[in-house]
Parts: sequence; structure tokens; C-alpha cells
Amino acid sequence: MLIDGIVTGDYSPLAEADPWDLDQLLSGEQITVRPMPPWKKYARIILPHVGLILLSLFYVIGGAMVFYHMERAHEIHVRTHNIAKFHAYKQRMIGELAELKKSEAADPRGLEELALEHVHNLTRILFDAFDTHYIAAKHLGKDGHSVENNWTFITALFFTATLLTTIGYGNLVPVTWHGKMFCIAYALFGVPLILITVADIGKFLSENIIWLYTRYTKLREKIDKKHAKYQAISNKEEKGAERGAESGEQIMQGLDHYISIPISLIVSILLGYIAIGAILIGTWENWDFFRGFYFSFITMTTVGFGDIVPLQREYYIVDLCYIIIGLAITTMCIDLVGIQYIRKIHYFGRAIKDARFALVNVGGKMVHVPDLMRYASVLQQKYGQRKTHDTIIVKGAYAPKDLSRIRFIDFGALASMESLQSLFSIFTSKSQEALV
Repeated sequence: MLIDGIVTGDYSPLAEADPWDLDQLLSGEQITVRPMPPWKKYARIILPHVGLILLSLFYVIGGAMVFYHMERAHEIHVRTHNIAKFHAYKQRMIGELAELKKSEAADPRGLEELALEHVHNLTRILFDAFDTHYIAAKHLGKDGHSVENNWTFITALFFTATLLTTIGYGNLVPVTWHGKMFCIAYALFGVPLILITVADIGKFLSENIIWLYTRYTKLREKIDKKHAKYQAISNKEEKGAERGAESGEQIMQGLDHYISIPISLIVSILLGYIAIGAILIGTWENWDFFRGFYFSFITMTTVGFGDIVPLQREYYIVDLCYIIIGLAITTMCIDLVGIQYIRKIHYFGRAIKDARFALVNVGGKMVHVPDLMRYASVLQQKYGQRKTHDTIIVKGAYAPKDLSRIRFIDFGALASMESLQSLFSIFTSKSQEALV
């Protein structure tokens, strides 16, 4: 039998052995396993999460490099060709209009028709050039050759991050067929990877929020105990309350870890982070607060309309950090709300099937859940909270609010014979396991 890392059998001298040696396990020899060093214990907990984050980081950077090399050369070729085509037709239009104007037999009506035709053709050329996603009005000016390309490593990194987080602003997209095919394959494996990573970070944050809120509630309870004023009660009642408190602690053993985070706190965390992003991003993008808040909200919810996108490339890394952390916080909020409310809504109006046969470990005894409810009711009636005429609450062994920890119970089973037998076993200190 293996208990706490020790295989027990015939009590022979302790011998270090291979824990995977089946012959030794079956022979009944007592084998001890060396305790794991603390650094190794924590490393086994931390390294998988760090490894997941590093894997996601390398995947995003690798994809950015591939997109950069695929799309950059095509962008330069398309832009050079279309700008040359635009300037060539512009020179042709100016030359033909100048020759027609100098002609002695120039017809004003014919000159106007020719000008309109050239304007129409030039407009079509411009629209075709803009449809390539590589040419804007700034590229057609005198200093158009010095304008930075759309595809740089930073913009490619920003594109891959928004692609894998399913935000997808749409201001920068692959145009080549091989870029589009790579995008499909890249997102097919990358989107689940990034979503799992963000969910893992969000779970870590939610656990820490629960821990911090638990510490806060305990600290608040201590402060309330110091400043609360209770009315005097008799020594007999005090002793009875102490006995009831011990029994109540046994009942709630194993349930004290449950804590309910207020939904107002969860919403405040999310909206506060969005507001901080609205101020920071709006500062270097020259946006007002509402515009920044709108962008942050659309980004955190992964809607990503693309009508408002950041343009200051020197802050793209900061933007990415803000987006990733914000998605983790959003996941954290969804996780916290889901635990407390979504499950409650899903099972609203239902009772757990065969809940009367469920067992709970209370003080080392296995007790049916309905019996636990009845026993709690008895303690409440005998040692519970009492209110005086001036509504000062006297602390007792059991609070009715603790009943919310046990949800969706089939109360119709309270009168069953099994319930009465289990209740009797509690008061007579008989072993419930023997009954089971």
C-alpha cells in the first residue's frame, strides 16, 4: 500500500530503491522516496507556465519574420510600379492638354472633354493603386520615396499578435497568395496556442485576485471584531456558543475556501484598466478620452472593427503589451463571473439528481448532504445568531449565510430513512463509513 510516498509491507529495514521497480513493490519491501527539494517543487509548478508563454512569444516573433519577408518585397514592387504608372499618365495628360491648348484650331469644347477623360482615367488609376493597400496619398508627393514601408518588422509583429488574438484590425493584411496560405496555416495552430496562453495568464490573475480579496475580508473581519460592541450575555450562553462554534467549524471544514468576489469589483477592474489604456494610448496618438476608451473597449472585447487603429509605430510594443495584459484581465473577469454567476444561471431552477445520496466529509465522518443541512439547522436554532431589541447581533456558532455554500439541494430527501439514520449516527458518534 502506498501512503505519502512510502510503500508499506513487511517491515524490513529501509532501503532506497527505484520506485518503478515492480519486483520490489510486489515483494513487500518498505521503500522510501527522497523528498523533493523546494526549488524543484516550485520549478515543476512554474516552468510549464513560463514555457507556454515563451513558446507563444517565439511563435509570434517567428510568424512576424515570415510575414515580413513574404510581403515586404511584394509591397516595394507594387508601390514602385503603381507610382511610376501614375506619374507617367500624369505627364501624358499634362502634355496632351498643353498641345491642344497651343493649337490654333483648339476647340474649347473638345479641350474640356479631353480634360474630363484624363481626369476619369487618372482617378481610376489612383483607386486601383489604393486597392493594393500599399499606396496612400503621402506616397504620391515629392517625398513619397522616403516614406516608410507598411511592412516592417514592428508592424509585422503587431499584425501577427492581433491576428492570433482574433482582434484583426484589418489595416494591414497579407496580399500575396503565399502570404494568405501561410496566414491560414499559421492561424490554425497559433490561435488556439495564444488563447490557451491568455487563458492561463487570466487564471493566474483570477487566483491571485481571490487570494487578495480573501486576505482583505479576513483583515476586515479582524478590524470589525476589534471595534464591534456586543451586549453582555450569560456565562452559560457563552459556553454554549463556544461548543456550538466548535461544531459549526467542523461542519464548515473544507468549505472555508469558498469566497464570492463582488461583481462590482470585477467590472471596476476591467473598466479601470480600459480607462488607463484610454489615457495612455490617447496621449501618444492624440486621441481624446472617449476615442481612446472606445478603442480600448473594442480591443479588450476582441471585436476589432479597425475604424480606429494606433499609428505611432514607435509605441507598437507598448500597445502590444497593453493588449495582451488586457486580454488576460478580460479572461480573468470572465472566469470570476463564470464561476459565480454563469453556472448559477445554467442550473437555475434545477436540483442535483440524487443529491440526497451525496456524501460530505465533516470532521472525519461521511455525512449525507441533506443531513448536513438539517444538522446546520439544529445548530442554528440552538447556538445561532440572536438579535436583541436594538438590533445588535451577538456572534454565534453558525450563520445562515453559510447555507449559500451548498447549492441546488433536493430538500425532498430530508425526511428519508437514510437521512434520519445518518443524522442519528452524527449524534451518537458512530462511523458513517461503516454504514456506507
